[in-house]
Amino acid sequence: MKRFVCADVHPGCDRVFTGPGDQAVLDRVLAHTAADHGLPRPPMAFIEQVVIATRPVTGEERRRLTLVGADPRDGSGHRGRRWLRPVGPSGHGTAGLAATVTALPDRAAREHRTYRYRHECWLYRGDSEFVAAVSPFIADGLARDQPVMVAVPEPRLHAVRDALGCDAEKVVWADMADLGANPARIIPAWREFTEKYRDPWRPIRGIWQPIWAGRGPAEIVEAQFHEALLNMAVPPDTPLWLLCPYDTTTLSDAVIHEALHSHPVLVDAGAYRGSTLYGGAHHATVLFNEPLPEPAAPTTVIAFDPDRQRQVDPLVQAAAAAGLTGDRAAKLAAAAAELAVAAHRDSGDVRIRLWPDRTAVLCEITDRAVIDNPMTGRSATPATTGTGADRRDRAIRLANQLCDLVQVRSGPDGTTARIHIRRSTPPPATTGHRVGDHR
Repeated sequence: MKRFVCADVHPGCDRVFTGPGDQAVLDRVLAHTAADHGLPRPPMAFIEQVVIATRPVTGEERRRLTLVGADPRDGSGHRGRRWLRPVGPSGHGTAGLAATVTALPDRAAREHRTYRYRHECWLYRGDSEFVAAVSPFIADGLARDQPVMVAVPEPRLHAVRDALGCDAEKVVWADMADLGANPARIIPAWREFTEKYRDPWRPIRGIWQPIWAGRGPAEIVEAQFHEALLNMAVPPDTPLWLLCPYDTTTLSDAVIHEALHSHPVLVDAGAYRGSTLYGGAHHATVLFNEPLPEPAAPTTVIAFDPDRQRQVDPLVQAAAAAGLTGDRAAKLAAAAAELAVAAHRDSGDVRIRLWPDRTAVLCEITDRAVIDNPMTGRSATPATTGTGADRRDRAIRLANQLCDLVQVRSGPDGTTARIHIRRSTPPPATTGHRVGDHR
C-alpha cells in the first residue's frame, strides 16, 4: 500500500490518499487537485512532486490507519467520499504521527518518503526533447542535494552536460557506449554507485539509456534482458529513482513494446502512468527461459576433454581462423573453457560450437542441466560455497570480464552460454566442421 499527504505539495490541505500502488494514488491525487485546488491539468513538475512524496505505508502506519467518512472540516462539498486517514497513537488525528516525524529535519522527513526503488521508462522524440526532458530532472535532484548519475551514449551525454552548465561538475557521468558495451556490466555499475552514496535521508537519481539506434541485435536483446533483471537486482528499499529514456523516433515499435514489460511506470509527453504490460521479476524469468536463436552460419564443433583440457588449443585455432587476433582468440578460449568445465561438473554432458557472424566470433556451450536463477553470474557478491551453481556463477563472471557480450539462457532443455568477441576484419569464408576431437 502507498500513501500521499497532500500538505506536502499544498500546504494547509489535510487530505491523505492511499492506494495499492503509485498509479492508484496519483489518479486520486489528480482528481482531488482538479476538484479542490483548481488545477485540472497540473504541470509535470507537480506530478514529479507527487511521485517523490508518495511512499509505502509502513507496518506501524498501517496499524494507525482508520477508514472514515468525509472529513467534516472539508469545505469542498464532496460529502460521502471515503478515504484512509492516519490516526495518532491517541486516536486524535495526525498529531501523534506528526510528533514523531518532526523529530527529524524537515527535508530529511520529506525525502525519506522516496526511500525506495523507482524504475521508469521515459519516451522521448529526438535529441532536443531528450535534453529538455532530462535536464530539469537532474537539476531538481541536485537542488535536493541528491547524488545523480547519468549514463547515456554520445552525443547526448555531451549535450546534457552543456545544458547543465556549471552544475555538470556535481553529476557522475558515464558514456553508456563504453560502460554498457557489454550490458552485463551495467547492473554492477549501478550497484557500486548506490552503495557508495547510500544514505537513508538522501535518495539517489539516475538516468540510464541501455538501448539506442545503432546497437547490434544481440546487444539489444541482452540490454532488454538486463532491464528486466534490474527489477530483481535492485532491492525495493534502495533509494534510487532510475529513468530509462527510449527514443521513439529511432527505435522500433517492438523495442518500445518490450520496454513496457520491464518498467512499472511510463512517462510520455508529460503523462505519467503505470504500464499495464509490466511483468516484474516474472518477466525476467520468462526471458531467461527463452532459447537463443540458432547460429546463422556454419559452426565448428570443438570436442570437450574434461580430463586434460585439450579443448583450449582447438578453441584458439578455430577462433583465429574465424578472424580473431591472437589475444582475443585466447580470451575466447579461456572464457569458453571455464564455462564448459563448470557445465560439465554440473551435468556431465557438454557441447561446444563456434562460428563467425558479421561483426564477431561466437562460441556457445550447452549442457542439459537447468539453472533456476536468472541472476547467476550477476548477483552482488560471487558465490563461495563450492557447489555446481557457484562454479557456474564464477564462470559467467569471468566470461563477462573477458568477452564483449555474454548471453546465458536456461530452460527445460538445458542451459546455453553464448559468448561474443568482436573482430576488426570481415569473417573468412568457412564451412562447418569438427576439430579437436581427442576422444
